[in-house]
Amino acid sequence: MITAHRIQSDRRLGWACSGLIAPLLTLSLLACGASDSVPVWGTLPEFVLLDQNSQPFGSEQLHGKPWLADFIFTQCPGRCPMLTREMARIQAELRRRDWGDVQLVSISVDPEHDTPEALRSYAQKHGAAQDSWSFLTGEREAIWALSVDGFKLPVANSESVSGPILHSNKFVLADRMGRIRGYYDALDKRQRAKLLDDLERVRAEGIAEAG
Repeated sequence: MITAHRIQSDRRLGWACSGLIAPLLTLSLLACGASDSVPVWGTLPEFVLLDQNSQPFGSEQLHGKPWLADFIFTQCPGRCPMLTREMARIQAELRRRDWGDVQLVSISVDPEHDTPEALRSYAQKHGAAQDSWSFLTGEREAIWALSVDGFKLPVANSESVSGPILHSNKFVLADRMGRIRGYYDALDKRQRAKLLDDLERVRAEGIAEAG
């Protein structure tokens, strides 16, 4: 299990918060499933971090729910505010469709600055519903390991001391069993539309199984 106290070595990968995100070519070889279904890209490891209310939050709280995740940090000068605005639009769409079972999760890659209090303020600024949109923090090593080893998304320090943390601008769709079902460019309108289409099918899987 990846916890808020697990220690992993930092990974220095050349990825920019400004949107230079590499194609997930290796993952395409791992996807499985029929062509008319949402593929399974892998299973996330169990994890527990802290939410904006300083409460433990992770795999246990997400079990049985379809959910969407992204990686941000509140002092990000580039794409993070745009990612959060797009997640807020998804939140509004989920409400419109009455999809109350879907959880949104934003994980900070800069936990030294992003305390629960800082994340709570950021969440309120962007109109996040506390019961359905969680902002998570913890130990940097654990979060970076979760991003790289769990979500298969790059994160690294900038080569410049004053530069931003480099991370992905992908939204990630996970199902009720904690399996990754899709990666979507958060700033691409067509990709966001596909995310909602895939989410509808992933929700239907759980509803059919429950029935």
